Amino acid sequence: AQKMRELARGDGKEELFSDREHAEYPSLLKMVERSRNKELRDLAPSGFAMHHAGMLRADRNLVERLFAKGVVRVLCCTATLAWGVNLPAHTVIIKGTQVYNAQKGAFVDLGILDVMQVFGRAGRPQFDTFGLGIIITAHDRLAHYLSLMTQQAPIESQFLAKLRDNLNAEVALGTVTNVDEAVRWLSYTYLYVRMLKNPLVYGLTPAMVERDPTLAQHRRDVTVAAARALDDCRMLRFDASTGSLACTDLGRTASHFYIEHETIRLFNEKLFDERLGPQAGEVQILEAVSQSAEFENIKVRDEELTELDALHAQCAITPVKGGVETPYGKVNVLLQAYISRVRVEAFSLVSDVGYVAQNMARILRALFEVARRKGWPVLADRLLTLCKSVDARLWAFEHPLKQMRRLQRHPAVLGHLEEKRASLDQLRDMSAAEIGQLVRHVRMGDEVAACVRRFPALSLETTVHPITRSVIRVNLTVTPAFEWHDSVHGNADPW
Repeated sequence: AQKMRELARGDGKEELFSDREHAEYPSLLKMVERSRNKELRDLAPSGFAMHHAGMLRADRNLVERLFAKGVVRVLCCTATLAWGVNLPAHTVIIKGTQVYNAQKGAFVDLGILDVMQVFGRAGRPQFDTFGLGIIITAHDRLAHYLSLMTQQAPIESQFLAKLRDNLNAEVALGTVTNVDEAVRWLSYTYLYVRMLKNPLVYGLTPAMVERDPTLAQHRRDVTVAAARALDDCRMLRFDASTGSLACTDLGRTASHFYIEHETIRLFNEKLFDERLGPQAGEVQILEAVSQSAEFENIKVRDEELTELDALHAQCAITPVKGGVETPYGKVNVLLQAYISRVRVEAFSLVSDVGYVAQNMARILRALFEVARRKGWPVLADRLLTLCKSVDARLWAFEHPLKQMRRLQRHPAVLGHLEEKRASLDQLRDMSAAEIGQLVRHVRMGDEVAACVRRFPALSLETTVHPITRSVIRVNLTVTPAFEWHDSVHGNADPW
């Protein structure tokens, strides 16, 4: 976007790209000036902008609004804008057809379906009478894309890549209990339809199709291979002689929390070992979960290394094995930065932090369930503590009142509370004046006391009545022992 603006300035045509006469231009420009994105603040007044996943959600929404209103006329974006946002344009230009594939670890051609999806944004009937689609590619790929554009491109199934996880889910649900049922289940999928229509794409030769027109043996082969892999991961029990499939607690937990089988395989090696697992500490836990298959798309960019090093030095509570130069080291550092409430500056890291935090809470909860079922109390306690740390963005050794937004603006007060090691029970028994003296800020005594009263707590009362020599009746009364306030607790407070 900056290069295009420089070219427009060099040709003296910059005014063609900015609609300063637009009725909403002043108000929209004020919204741009309040953005944290300095590149957006610099480009938008000239009629140029960018849109990518590394930007904050508020900035992306603002850019979409600016482009829809016509204030921004040139939008440089990634393909994700065309995939997920209904934002029409008059002209769409695809500059380069090579995209990075994380699974293959190399650049691959942009699929024709993605090309058609992007071109579909040009010349929408309800917005324009016609549109232009331009694709810029290497000369040796020109004939490839011309032929694909002029022919109908079929949609192929990607089900085989996730067959093991889906088979585990079906076995966990009870809809598939043996290989025969799994073979029948595969016949209901789009994968089976496409294997019959285009077998070469799925590795089937004409001779194989001729010998097995319904592909029953091939379906059985892929099912048995998936079942053996899941059995190796201890996610189900596969009896080769009878073909029975029985789900295990590990497989049921993986299905419930959407954990990939490759992640379970990793945890079996690093955390679920009978010798090391029960006593695994926070360092081993964070090291293992950072290498989960769910984070395989997290890559380390050269421009992020400086900030990652700073985050590592500032908030790394536990050692980061491999350093920030590795993808799993980056995941580890970003998770600790998220829990420590450290502000991340790079917008690509902001997006990665959100992705890591969202998936980490789910993975840690699944690990807790596995440890609980295995009867490993030490590991279960550490995992539950990490789960709560991610949910509350608070380390276990920090003061609970750090969660209160009203006190987050006064770090010195929170520092004194941690220094004095004043527990919530002690603070509840103190007056506002005594709390003010404790935190060395008399005026903050009332504020801290109000936060203590609003901190969730329960009062339990029990009465026991013997009924017979072997039966007793226990009455339990649970009473909320805190003040409810919508600004603190919202509409509900989960327990």
